[in-house]
Amino acid sequence: MRNKSGSVAVLAACIILAGCHKGGSGGAAPTGQVAATVDGKEITTSEVRYELGPLASDPQASNRAQPAALQSIINRRILADAAVERGLDKAPTAAVALEKARDLGLIQLLEQNIRSTLPKVSADEAAAFVRDNPLAFAQRQLVSVDQIIVPKVTQEVVKEMGPLKTLPEIIALLDKNKLSYRRGATVIDPLTLPPTAAKQINDLKIGDVFVLPNGAAAMVAQIRERQSQPITGDDATQIATQLLGNQRAQNMVRQQFAQIIAKAQSKVKINAEFQPKDQPAGAATSAPAPVPTTQPES
Repeated sequence: MRNKSGSVAVLAACIILAGCHKGGSGGAAPTGQVAATVDGKEITTSEVRYELGPLASDPQASNRAQPAALQSIINRRILADAAVERGLDKAPTAAVALEKARDLGLIQLLEQNIRSTLPKVSADEAAAFVRDNPLAFAQRQLVSVDQIIVPKVTQEVVKEMGPLKTLPEIIALLDKNKLSYRRGATVIDPLTLPPTAAKQINDLKIGDVFVLPNGAAAMVAQIRERQSQPITGDDATQIATQLLGNQRAQNMVRQQFAQIIAKAQSKVKINAEFQPKDQPAGAATSAPAPVPTTQPES
């Protein structure tokens, strides 16, 4: 995960630097269906549209994002060419890396295909969602908090946090258990929370402390202030439509991925050395669905 994040950061820096350059010094600029060339190799407008993803369907957003999308493709081509020049495409791990990239690309296409079959969220569904979630819309309040992020914590320690009333008490408990943490401040938007969590936070007073577990991690926060920021009318309908569409798509993708994987398990045979200790040799485990690398579409 660290390597992937590093790569993204480097590419982002490349895009910023590349914005100072307007292209090669020789030859005519490409026209028509060719958006750019890199060492004579074409990058088409279709590739740019694919890079834009959901933004491609919005003309204004597309026009704003096109230069960065194109530069991202250019940077990838340049860096990929540099890898080939160094002979890395013939390295022992190259075939494995390229096969993984191909698999991930096909999984992304499969996810997009599943998403494309979903019915659109109706106006009635969006209105009902807004009505059923007043804390996220008509009664929405942004909650400013002082927070402590604990990257790794046991459930036992989380339970011990329950009766504590102040952040110093929480910190003393974390120090006692030799747990690492970092302090900061943030603003919590009920739109980003499950309804039950939004309701629990709404019931708290200024100065109250609460814990939001997240898998093996946890966030501890103390409420500093609330600011009323209601969302109503067309804005509420648009946001509700997007949220419901994303929820529906994510659930459908997860469900269909699981079904596809389960159906194919009869074709899978596993070396005994790679088998979980509690599984009979040669039997395939019920693997969880892979997590695609695509972003949720609006």
